Amino acid sequence: MNKPDLYTTHATPNKIEYYRRILNTYLPKIRHGNNKNKSALDIGCGQGRITHDIILPYIKQEIDEIIGVDITVPMIEHAQNTYANDQINFKLANVAQSVPDDFAARFDYIFSFMTLQWILDQWSLFSNILKMLKPNGSFLVTYIAKSKMTDIYNEVRNIEVYSPYIPYRRYAPFHNSEDPQQELTSILRDTGFEDIHCEVNPVRFDNYNHADRMCTVTGANGEEEYYIEHNMFIAHGRRI
Repeated sequence: MNKPDLYTTHATPNKIEYYRRILNTYLPKIRHGNNKNKSALDIGCGQGRITHDIILPYIKQEIDEIIGVDITVPMIEHAQNTYANDQINFKLANVAQSVPDDFAARFDYIFSFMTLQWILDQWSLFSNILKMLKPNGSFLVTYIAKSKMTDIYNEVRNIEVYSPYIPYRRYAPFHNSEDPQQELTSILRDTGFEDIHCEVNPVRFDNYNHADRMCTVTGANGEEEYYIEHNMFIAHGRRI
């Protein structure tokens, strides 16, 4: 994902309403304190639109800063050039591997939308999230637990003409789990979180372009419409 404009056009729009529903439902459950100088972090911010247009309006009145981080240089450059202001900034960082010194115990809220399925070592990931939260700080994340898309990626990678463009085998960390909800709950408990909530729900994203391995439904105009359904984690927890 190193082409911000294409990602903004094709990948972001069909997820925006889902992210708003997540914030409407679950943000009240993690809100805390009456101070107005909180800090927030968005892990896997991509091109910055979700951080700026979706997350920021929900917490704008209670924070001094929100930082978006991503591991892709073009995404961070686009985000910083397009959305940065006095309240929001973007940085190149891989917080799943290590916690930057200035991120330790810095954030009241940590968010991540549709990103954490790329990270195989979930225990280290959530250990680092815990380290970056202030005492009483909370995280709220949603990401893929299991999906047909994982099988599609791996199937296409084995087709010779496409394999040079998919140079790794994509396995979501819980894709083969019989009970991803329980596995993630155990990781959150073992890494030290309190007030843990974890659920897995099927979520359908519509308006995909044609792909013969995706699901189809006949639309109101009688034409086939393409969609993909993921089993999505919704999880939040608090650092004591």
